[in-house]
Amino acid sequence: MNATTTALQKIGLNKPNWKTVIAAASQEADIPAEVLWEVWSKLEDWAIWSKPLHSTARWIGKAKWEVGGKFEQELNLGFPLGKVTSIEIVRELVPGKTVMWWKEEKGIRSCHIWTFEALGESHTRITNVEVFHGLAIGLVKPLVATRWQRM
Repeated sequence: MNATTTALQKIGLNKPNWKTVIAAASQEADIPAEVLWEVWSKLEDWAIWSKPLHSTARWIGKAKWEVGGKFEQELNLGFPLGKVTSIEIVRELVPGKTVMWWKEEKGIRSCHIWTFEALGESHTRITNVEVFHGLAIGLVKPLVATRWQRM
């Protein structure tokens, strides 16, 4: 099963519709999965490598990637949403391989999945999928979908 299908299922959908925005990217790198995970997992550094999307990211409570771990991120989503602060809770984790968080808040269901797939000793595929679904998402979709995919 691919990450997009998994993300849709985590928020109760079999397939996307007009109220769904999917932002997904996959990239291969000649870097070992363990090294990429180590860099990625430093939450406080997301604002360095994830500009312009992240302004800040920080742990709430214990600073550790584990199921139940809670973090806050400030995102620059652009017009019409601007800066948004979200609280996320890690729901599934396979250290060094995959992390997922999903929720329903203010009528919007969302799921975010990161995967690090080792394709050899020093080659890795990184996949990032985020799915948003709800009436408000459907209404702003024409304004945000393309830009969110680029970010």
